[in-house]
Amino acid sequence: MIRVAKKLLARWVLLGIVSLLAAAAGAISFQPQGEAAQAVGRAKKGSDAQLQAQLQEKERIIAQLQQQLKSMAPSIVIQAGQLQAAPQGAPPSGWDTETSLKANVRLIATYDSSGPNAWDPAKHPLVFITSEGKGYAGTYSKTYKLAGLQIIDANTKEVVTSASYDLGFKKMMTPHGLGISPDGKWLYVPTGDGDQPWTVEQQGGTLLIVNARTLKLDKVLSTPVGPHHVNAFRDWKGRDRVLVEADQTRILLDPNDDHRIVMTFGTLNFNALPYQSDVDPSGRYIYSGLILGGRSVADKLAGAVGKLDLASGRVKIIPGVGMYPNGFAFTSDGKYTYVSDSSGSRIYKIDNSTDTVVGSTQSGVPGPYNIALNWDETELWVIGKGEMSFNLGGSLGLVNTKTFTTVREFPIGGQTIDHNTLHPDVSANEMWITSSGTLETIVFDLGKRQVKARIPSANGGDTHSGGFVRYNPDFTGELLADQGGIHNSMLAQKKSILSSSNSRR
Repeated sequence: MIRVAKKLLARWVLLGIVSLLAAAAGAISFQPQGEAAQAVGRAKKGSDAQLQAQLQEKERIIAQLQQQLKSMAPSIVIQAGQLQAAPQGAPPSGWDTETSLKANVRLIATYDSSGPNAWDPAKHPLVFITSEGKGYAGTYSKTYKLAGLQIIDANTKEVVTSASYDLGFKKMMTPHGLGISPDGKWLYVPTGDGDQPWTVEQQGGTLLIVNARTLKLDKVLSTPVGPHHVNAFRDWKGRDRVLVEADQTRILLDPNDDHRIVMTFGTLNFNALPYQSDVDPSGRYIYSGLILGGRSVADKLAGAVGKLDLASGRVKIIPGVGMYPNGFAFTSDGKYTYVSDSSGSRIYKIDNSTDTVVGSTQSGVPGPYNIALNWDETELWVIGKGEMSFNLGGSLGLVNTKTFTTVREFPIGGQTIDHNTLHPDVSANEMWITSSGTLETIVFDLGKRQVKARIPSANGGDTHSGGFVRYNPDFTGELLADQGGIHNSMLAQKKSILSSSNSRR
């Protein structure tokens, strides 16, 4: 069942228009006689001008509200009914693989996701697709209780449309990310029965697979715990892959084979608890921040980075990266990896040829989380989330990668900011930051080093992470950047820019 929530929003706007008209029409009085009438007449000339000015102001506001009503982005709510997790011991379906059974991931619902286009890529060829949820970390939306996504025009910064999914849970887990397949065809919304990924209840975690063209559900997968971040990449053999973080387990999906699971790995591979995992530009190595002993003692024990070779399955442990290694950023040539340490508020630099730490500096912000390089890779921008501390951070840190020193902190008015993603247009020179606590996406101008725009979430919900996708009018497309870094033609463009820059030196 699909219903458009635009009507409800329109009623509020129309109510505002009616109220303004009523206020403008409220200047009716009795008619006095004689000298009183003359006195009133003199006073009325002045009051008439005031009333006329007030009326013009009311008409101006009404015109703005009417324009807002015309431009209001449609919001789709899809009700999937009450879902039930696959019972233990249920017979395998045709979708299951040996790997999915091992990971206890089941296909619990399939839908017909065909239908009319939900939005027009010819009008919006470059979009930022990000999550929307009810919130967390003490900040919750007053208006939004479901799990969904929002599509933002990356050029005009307007919300194009949004979609919400109601699975009948009493508590709908806020998505801590959003995944996009390398060709832009599929969107992945991590949610579940419960408040957060680490507190799922009876129905467990669910991964919603959405048709990017229609925004309809195509499949729902159940996971034993709540899925967290979702990244996508093209591996070293040219195969499309989607990486799902689910607590101690990592799940690798093939979006071109009905989203079947092709690989899982996690705690048993690393002998430690993995947190964030990202893939290097070659698509062969997955880097995971490892917490020895779990999050509760992450500030007391040394952490490490686990480097998994997808070709051989072998793991290399890289020590000396602080206590709680978290976000990653890779140089486009694959030579170096930067990793943030949330507990120590530091940034470490790893030489990928030797798998050793070759540098360390302060992050410039407390509790660093995600990190991202600028276009010429001379700057590393750090999300100051306050991870492992107050968790309410809202500023960016800047590290000069040439000198490997901290430059300064840039307050951007966010709260519980999570991820930063480089805009695909080099001339725009923007970093887009998802701010959960202020329910918006913040656009930061890297050249002027100031906030350029603030984009409120479509339905007043929080947002965690998303990605940039370029679409053709027929909905063929490519993922250009997500929380895991840059991809496809954007990666090729960045390599070309850096190569030209190096040749001129």
